Amino acid sequence: MNIKKFPGNTLVEVLIALCVLGIVVPASLGALGGVLAADIKVREKAYMVSSAEWWFSRLKPPVHEPDIDAAPRVDNYGKTRFDWGTENLHNGAVRVTLRVTGRSSGSSLTVSRIF
Repeated sequence: MNIKKFPGNTLVEVLIALCVLGIVVPASLGALGGVLAADIKVREKAYMVSSAEWWFSRLKPPVHEPDIDAAPRVDNYGKTRFDWGTENLHNGAVRVTLRVTGRSSGSSLTVSRIF
């Protein structure tokens, strides 16, 4: 009697492959999610930096209190909010400290300039 052996996978091999997939796929998806979350944070910070530059570009030296008070409190798209404080320096200059807050995540960025 001649028994032919057909090539194929045994049940043990299939179970091992499923276990490996069960470990690799969730780990890969978790890493991808982490990368995407980091990308979103970087883009939001970059947007806040450009918003701060936009806000500061509206102030023309010499800067006085009425100029600063007339500056916008929200950007054109309503995505960021601006809060600031001023400090008069001994040489007549004014330090403006701007706090830019993102509306989507609540993260903030603080930038100072001397005028």
